Amino acid sequence: MPVKVIAIRKIPEIETAGLRIQETEPGRELTVSLWVAWELVDAGLARLADEGVSDEEWTQIHYRERFQPVGQPSPLPDDFYLKAYLTFKRNYRASESDSSSLGSLDRRKGRFRDILESRIGKIIRLASAEAAVESRFLQKEESKLYNDLYSLVSTWRKEMRELGEG
Repeated sequence: MPVKVIAIRKIPEIETAGLRIQETEPGRELTVSLWVAWELVDAGLARLADEGVSDEEWTQIHYRERFQPVGQPSPLPDDFYLKAYLTFKRNYRASESDSSSLGSLDRRKGRFRDILESRIGKIIRLASAEAAVESRFLQKEESKLYNDLYSLVSTWRKEMRELGEG
């Protein structure tokens, strides 16, 4: 998974089998694989460019999803699932050295589960309906799930209707 990092110190040219990172000056942004990004961060050479999902965003998204459970999914920030993943990874790493952050991590995990279950329910309802959905409200991961479910339900529905026609 490609992510953006910002060099905080000069990154020397790195070349290994199948990987080449050009020399990068401090303050410059570069796109690398996630595992490379973590190595650069751990080495003190870079920081992740994306800050992840803020506490305020978690609260707003959680509120919209939990208290508006029917209808179209509400819009999420771009690349929400990637940002959530990066946020959790950052939180897990922080909790290894600071156990006081575990409470915050648990709250985020609970909110994420609530958001996820709400969105799954909405996607299932939409995929089983015979109406089109506005895909602009779905993340790319959700669109894939929707398309797979829609195809499965539509095929099954067609087969069952043919049964009834004799």
